[in-house]
Amino acid sequence: MDALKVLSIVLVVLHVADAAVIPCTWTQFRLRDLNEESIMLLEKMGATMPLRCLEDGWRALPDDVFLNAQNEDLAVVALETLRGVDRIFKNDQTSVTWDRETLGLFKNIISSRQVENLQKCVGEDASQSAVGSLSAGSSAGQLKSYFEELEEKLRVKVSSMPTKCQLQRTLAAKTHNLLETMTGPFPFQCLDDIPVEIRSPTWALQSNNSKQDVGAAKAVYKILMRVSSLMENDGFPRSWDADKLVKFQIIVDRQIEESECIMRIKTQKEEDDFPARDAALTDYFDKLEKLLKEKEFSVCGWEVVRRELLSVLQFILVEKSHNFW
Repeated sequence: MDALKVLSIVLVVLHVADAAVIPCTWTQFRLRDLNEESIMLLEKMGATMPLRCLEDGWRALPDDVFLNAQNEDLAVVALETLRGVDRIFKNDQTSVTWDRETLGLFKNIISSRQVENLQKCVGEDASQSAVGSLSAGSSAGQLKSYFEELEEKLRVKVSSMPTKCQLQRTLAAKTHNLLETMTGPFPFQCLDDIPVEIRSPTWALQSNNSKQDVGAAKAVYKILMRVSSLMENDGFPRSWDADKLVKFQIIVDRQIEESECIMRIKTQKEEDDFPARDAALTDYFDKLEKLLKEKEFSVCGWEVVRRELLSVLQFILVEKSHNFW
């Protein structure tokens, strides 16, 4: 999706820094800093925009759209801009060659920090009322139209692009490495917390012939989904490296996004063994979740879960080598 590298989006994020004049404590102290960080991440995540993209007819955002906003509610204009950027980056980005960790951090800052906090500044009722009555000639109205047009062009571009329905070995290896190095070795004092009744169903990842490959590949996708769900819980040990934990979560979510197509692969009913694999994996991860809750998300509870996940991810890397590219 090279079209997303259009420089107008960089200008959008850059110009929103002017909204720091909005009389709200959060915007006065944090919005400008977050915009500067967003610009840095956006510039860092990819190389220079390819020259071929200049011929695709993308309309740049008018430079005066923010200059003409002085007589409007700047908070609404800023919020409409950030919402537009947020919507754009919620589209599929599996075909771009950007740095995924940087992309994940950028999306987190835009969506979870800037949009949410500016929304609180503006107030839900006020922003809904203002956005609902946007005029086509207003700056906020122009921004809304601009981002709608940009989204539509992206949808057309993406629909014509081929996709690779496989996992990336480098990402799988990085996931394992981040989980392994985000803290030290398994704590000796947690050995007694390892439950004998929890054993990973490695057979669910094995395939003896090409007919079983689809079921095994779907099992990998199911594991990634459950790993992501597990890591959404709070109360991680303070000894874990927070940066590596965030990167781990971002890369797992990226793998889920890129391998979702696996679940759409059709097989003959008599050859479909995924339901049995799915049931075994569901039972396994349900037990891990139960363990965490019973241990009240303690350090040892999390370390047992980390130990199990490392074993599963390592098995995937070794056993499913032919499903990577």
